[in-house]
Amino acid sequence: MTGRSKFEVLKTHSARLWWSLENNSPFISKPSSGMFTEVRLTPPGDARPLVGYYYKFVWEIIEGYFYPSKPPLPKRKTILLNKVPYPDYAEEVILDGQVVGHIFYDLKQRRFRFKPLYFLVEESVKNRHGYYAVVDLPRLSRGFTIKEDSILSSNLPASDRDEYIMLGTANGRYYGIGVRVRSNRIYTLKSWLAKPSSWLDKDPSMLEVVKFNEAALREKEEEAIRFIRSLKEKYNLPVFVSLSGGKDSLVTLHLAIKALGQENVTAIFNNTGLEFEETVAFARKVAEHYGVDFIEADAGDNFWRGLEIMGPPARDYRWCCKVTKFSVLARTLKSAFPGGAISLVGQRKYESSARAMSPRIWRNEWLPSIIAASPIMDWTALEIWLYIFLEKLPVNKLYYVGFDRLGCWLCPATELGEIEIAKKAKPELYRKWENYLKFYAEKHGLPSEWVDCGLWRWIQPPKDILKECPASYKDQRGAQYQVSKKEDKLEFILLARPTTKLVPEKLLNLSISSPTIKLKKVQVEDNKLVIEPEHVLTPRDVETLERVFMRAYYCAGCLECASNCPVGAISIDEKNGGVKINSDACKQCSLCNLKCPIAEYTLKARGQS
Repeated sequence: MTGRSKFEVLKTHSARLWWSLENNSPFISKPSSGMFTEVRLTPPGDARPLVGYYYKFVWEIIEGYFYPSKPPLPKRKTILLNKVPYPDYAEEVILDGQVVGHIFYDLKQRRFRFKPLYFLVEESVKNRHGYYAVVDLPRLSRGFTIKEDSILSSNLPASDRDEYIMLGTANGRYYGIGVRVRSNRIYTLKSWLAKPSSWLDKDPSMLEVVKFNEAALREKEEEAIRFIRSLKEKYNLPVFVSLSGGKDSLVTLHLAIKALGQENVTAIFNNTGLEFEETVAFARKVAEHYGVDFIEADAGDNFWRGLEIMGPPARDYRWCCKVTKFSVLARTLKSAFPGGAISLVGQRKYESSARAMSPRIWRNEWLPSIIAASPIMDWTALEIWLYIFLEKLPVNKLYYVGFDRLGCWLCPATELGEIEIAKKAKPELYRKWENYLKFYAEKHGLPSEWVDCGLWRWIQPPKDILKECPASYKDQRGAQYQVSKKEDKLEFILLARPTTKLVPEKLLNLSISSPTIKLKKVQVEDNKLVIEPEHVLTPRDVETLERVFMRAYYCAGCLECASNCPVGAISIDEKNGGVKINSDACKQCSLCNLKCPIAEYTLKARGQS
């Protein structure tokens, strides 16, 4: 990232959005005529429409803030949301071309809240709606504490109710937002100069918004189709679309078929075993709907076998992706496209800083014969949705209950607020996961905050999260074992049940993968292995031996090692479990030891790699 923060990267690549004041409609390109304004969105500005049940959910949060009064803003058919930086889930609410507030998940209070902003604050203070205070001050400044004797008129929340207070000066020049502190004092969090504004007259439907933007959408479509055709012409390889069951890959598949025809496109779905059942069904249904060849790369129970060894995955401990995605896809693609292929993916630069920096075309890191490319790299979420409505594409119904991204349902990258939303749709599924987390926390002596605040989503939680949920503990995940040196021998003590037979030949067989490790003798004593090497091992050799040990006795069966073996020397060990190496074929490159996700992420969690 060359020293730049993620936010700085996203700011550089931020999307632009315009709003017609006459039609009260968002425009994805600058209108050529009429009155309009550019909406100031927080980077990356990946706004999306509020649809389905989630519309009702968001509106109820806003109503909850103003209760018992009604919110002093119009309930429009077209409302947009845009994610903003926050310790957890938070989104801007855009209505009538203005940001009217933030909805966010409060980690301390474990509830969704609304923070009004800008024109909504001005309207509320003027008309005495909600929690407000008119103050006898010439101006408002961020960080200033307003004393009780400066408050001329107010409706403050009860002392036990933590809500934002909308602020305005008596002269009408300054407005702001604050919180109640000691007694009836108010701490100013944000302030701004009053600006001329108003609610707009029209209330277009989403279909009308689509019509306003149709010409711009057709331009995006034509460019994407040209891009796909140029890829096919340049590389002359088979084309497949990585289908996820989400909106972005749906549009990518649709564009690919328009560009090349259904007979020239294959859909590949990576079933990680952690997809919602609706997503699996939708992916299969979409492939059938379009009449394309469909390949399902099925990870089976890889995740759950890995979970027993590794504990919960985390944002800084993503063993899950290797076990359920990369290894499974690698084997599937090698089999389906031995001569290489073009992979069209639904990746957009507004989704993350990493994707903002990604090229539009790249070589697959795990399979160099695969050319990956994104036809929709420059599309915003709003453009994706408007195109779906324009083309009347089928869409995964989970979006309508509040899901923004679809994928593994217990992904640690999910915000706690998003998990709370998902719980409403899938209560039993998340109850089981929460019960597992509580069991794991109790077994490993972790505090209640580890579960309640979602601290399990990191090995080392960031400071802003710990500020909201202070907790002190040591999080030691990964394969559970101890290693020590006794004279000229090494002892490995297994602290958890092995997944394979605890026999010496497992370690002896897998150790041939490294040219620097020569073992004279391996003995098993209860839950302990005593290893006598032929020569003195360097620290690097010891680390390699640890990797071999984990591959031998804590194998999750993901076959990532086999997928990466350049000579195909690794196969399933039917006798002792896990994998085995064909000593006649092995070239001792040790790549399998480096690629094993169990070894890689255990050492990472221990700070060894």
